[in-house]
Amino acid sequence: MVSQEYPQPAPGPLAEPARAAIARLRARPDLAGLWQAARSAGPALADRAAELCEIPAPTGEEAARGRHVAGLLERITGAAVEHDEIGDLWVRLKGAQGLGPRILVSAHLDTVFPMDIPCRVRRENGRFVGPGIGDNCTGLSLLLGAAKLLCDAKLPLAGELIVAANVGEEGLGNLRGMRALVDRFGSELDATLALDGGLGHVVGAAVGSRRFRVLVKGPGGHSWSDFGRPSAVHQLARIAAALSDLQMPETPRSTFNIGELKGGTSINTIAPEAELLLDLRSLDPKVLDLLEARARAAIAKPPLPEGLTVEISVIGERPAGDPACTLDWVDVARAGWSALQVPFRVSASSTDANIPIARGLRASTLGTHVGGRAHTVEEWIDTSTLAPGLEGLLLALLAGLELFPAKAKGGAA
Repeated sequence: MVSQEYPQPAPGPLAEPARAAIARLRARPDLAGLWQAARSAGPALADRAAELCEIPAPTGEEAARGRHVAGLLERITGAAVEHDEIGDLWVRLKGAQGLGPRILVSAHLDTVFPMDIPCRVRRENGRFVGPGIGDNCTGLSLLLGAAKLLCDAKLPLAGELIVAANVGEEGLGNLRGMRALVDRFGSELDATLALDGGLGHVVGAAVGSRRFRVLVKGPGGHSWSDFGRPSAVHQLARIAAALSDLQMPETPRSTFNIGELKGGTSINTIAPEAELLLDLRSLDPKVLDLLEARARAAIAKPPLPEGLTVEISVIGERPAGDPACTLDWVDVARAGWSALQVPFRVSASSTDANIPIARGLRASTLGTHVGGRAHTVEEWIDTSTLAPGLEGLLLALLAGLELFPAKAKGGAA
C-alpha cells in the first residue's frame, strides 16, 4: 500500500449514527467476551503474522501461502473455503441475526520480495522484523483473528461477511485478485473493506495509476566497427530526459516516476534493445488521461533515427474513483478509532479498495498496526498495536453491518 496524507473529510451522514452504533456495540453484554478476547489476542496475532511471513509469496507466486491461509480459515470457521482460478480464496459467514448487508473484507496474500529473499522473522524488544511482516502478513493475521472471534461468538451479526485473501495487490499484480473478487461478488456487495497499512488509518481517496513499458529496438553492433549505427540505449536516454520534464498539475496531486531503465549487452556493444518503466499517478481519472497524453508526446519528441523503433505498452492500471464511495467507511472508522483513543487519519492511497471504489461501490482500506520500513527486509511491526487493530476492525465490521443498507435483492438471504 502507498499512501499520502489527505484532507480530513467533514463528518458525513453516518457520523452520528456510527458513534452511537460503536457505543452500543461496546456496551452490549453479549459481546463482552468478544471484546475481552480481542484485547488479549496480541501475542497470538503477532505469532500468526510471523508464521505467514515465513511462507514466501511474491506477486504471482502466492500459492503456498494461500494454501496455508485456506487451511487456517477452514479450521477457524468450519466453513467451506472457495477458490478462483487465480488463487483468491474466501469463506462466507452468515450472521445469526438474519438479513442484512453483505460486506467483503479482504487482505492480500502477496509481498514485493522475490523467492530468494530469506523470510525469517526476528523478534526484538516488542517488535517483529521481517520482509512483508506488516505488508501484508499483519492484515492477513487480523483477518483470520476477526473471523475466529466472530465465529467463537456465534456470528452475532445481521448480514453476511465474505472473508477473503486475495492475490496480486503489489507491483505489477495490477490488483488482479480484487478485480476478480469484485467481478464475482460486485452485484451482491453492499460494502468492501481491505486491510492494509497503519493503525488509525482509513483510505479517503483512491490514487489511480497507469504504468507503461517503453521499449526501443534497433540493429545493434560493435562500438568500434559499427560506430554510427543508432543505439537503443542512447535513444532511451533521450526519451527519459524528455519524460523528466513532464509538468504535473498542482491539484489534484499527481506524480510521475521512471522506476526502471535498462538495456544493452556490454560496454563495447551498440545496444540493440533498451526499455524503461513509467508510472503515472493522480487522484482524478481525467487527469490520468491528460498525463498519459503528455507522456506519449514526450516519448515521441526526440527524433527517431532510422533503424530504431519505439513500442509503448500498458503494463498496469489502478483506477481512481469517486471519494464519495469512501465516506461511510470514513465515518465508521473515525467513530471506532476515537472510541479506542487511537489517533485517526485519512489518506489517499493505492490499495485493493481502488477497484470497488472505481466501480461506485462503498469501499475503503483500514489500517491494522504500527510499523515501519515497509518494502525492505528490515520491515517491522509493533506487536502491542495488533490487539487494538483487531478491536478496531471488529468495531468497523459490526457497525457497518448494522448501519449500511442492504441491497433490495435479499441482503444475506
